[in-house]
Amino acid sequence: MAYDKNIPTVLQLLRTGDIDGTTIARYSIDGDYSPRYFIFDALDDIDTMDIEAAIEETMHAILDNGGTPDDLYSTMGLVLESDIDPDTIESGEYTPIDLGYCLPGQLTSIEELSASEIDIQQAFDAKHIENIQTAFWNVATGNRLPVTRLMASHDFTEWQAFEVCKAADMNPAILSPAALDLIANENLNHAQMRELRHIAVHTDFADHDASPYKKDVFKTLSNGEYTAEHLHQARELMKTTAIHDIAFPRDWLKLDSRQMEVVRHALKSDVPMDALEEYADGTYTADHMNVITMALTEGMEKPGIERLMNHDLSMEQVWGFYSAISGGRFTSEQLDVLCDPTRPVAVMEAMRTGLTFGVDAQTVMRLADGSFAPEQMESLYLAAGDKDITPEMLDVIADASLKPEQMDALKISFQQGGSIADVEAEKKSMPRSVKYAGQAGKADAIRSTKLHETAKESREASAQLGSESRGDKAVEREELE
Repeated sequence: MAYDKNIPTVLQLLRTGDIDGTTIARYSIDGDYSPRYFIFDALDDIDTMDIEAAIEETMHAILDNGGTPDDLYSTMGLVLESDIDPDTIESGEYTPIDLGYCLPGQLTSIEELSASEIDIQQAFDAKHIENIQTAFWNVATGNRLPVTRLMASHDFTEWQAFEVCKAADMNPAILSPAALDLIANENLNHAQMRELRHIAVHTDFADHDASPYKKDVFKTLSNGEYTAEHLHQARELMKTTAIHDIAFPRDWLKLDSRQMEVVRHALKSDVPMDALEEYADGTYTADHMNVITMALTEGMEKPGIERLMNHDLSMEQVWGFYSAISGGRFTSEQLDVLCDPTRPVAVMEAMRTGLTFGVDAQTVMRLADGSFAPEQMESLYLAAGDKDITPEMLDVIADASLKPEQMDALKISFQQGGSIADVEAEKKSMPRSVKYAGQAGKADAIRSTKLHETAKESREASAQLGSESRGDKAVEREELE
């Protein structure tokens, strides 16, 4: 015979998970128009067995495994004696069972169903059967039916089923039924489920009495958009904010895992919340945020922090700025010269050498005009910082076609008493490097541009002077007239 589709799911869940060697009987009750069912031992004879005892055992099996009064009614037609008509009680036309439950009428028919009518393979597929059994083996007795219902209605993998069971076995005060439903989402992988469960364990965002805000944050976390690593970092960040008595900002969920880790470190390092909010907005990389955090924890002043918070900086520049500012060696004016985001880091480092060796800012800027490669600038700044090297000597050394070591050699010649003429002659005898030939051409172009700009400024000044002179003469003529 065909499978009886009216068999309540709760009975097949019990048979699948925990009650072996059983079969099902179908019966009807006087005045009740729905078929009712109970489980009994397959070895018992339906004609001689105690039917009421079998119904009572089925009732206890349902209740003991987490079933509800609704399950008792939909499965067996059981109701509380206190809910039936007093006339029925008085007439005795009902069947008491146990715990105050009864059948609200007399049994009118009963039959044992055939094996084909109760075949569990027709109720659930193999994967669902496996997951239902996993639930019976891994959750507390009183929670089995609610969890096996989840297993029967979702296409969980084996690992997903295990994680749902672990979550379902938690204290309902810690993980509310609504939060469990969010975790029992087959679109989440088992690692995401695990991290959501850990969030429930270590924070109060999934508590039964959590605030609406926290419940909504947990709902957002369970939407499937966040990786397990992201959820892990979110959980650690939630724990840290709780320790510091800070409300967890929802916007921090937009941060990636590494950014969250930096924020957590900042909180542990007692970075003020108002300062943290300035750069924990997702617009800075984790590496950039980490440098800002270091600067704040080391007590860097606000002007220095503001220099570091330039979004246009590369990470090399961020570290270069941090190193220059945190050293405490340079004045604000010198930092203005050094911390220019338009300059490559190598140029900045060379300029830093110049300022460190006492070269004035004007000379530092002049030699950083693009005429020289950074390694050449290093040699020039070392020469400029030597009190024995005059500006005229520096002009001889500052030849963009020379290698840095050739510049160093010319400096040594000056230090040893060589005249400008002698060192000029020495320079002429030096071979020119192919590597710096292009740099020399670039320097010539820069000098040419500067000459043109100077000439233009001179012409404009002369024209202005001439205009003023003609104006003065016109005034003189008017006065004479």
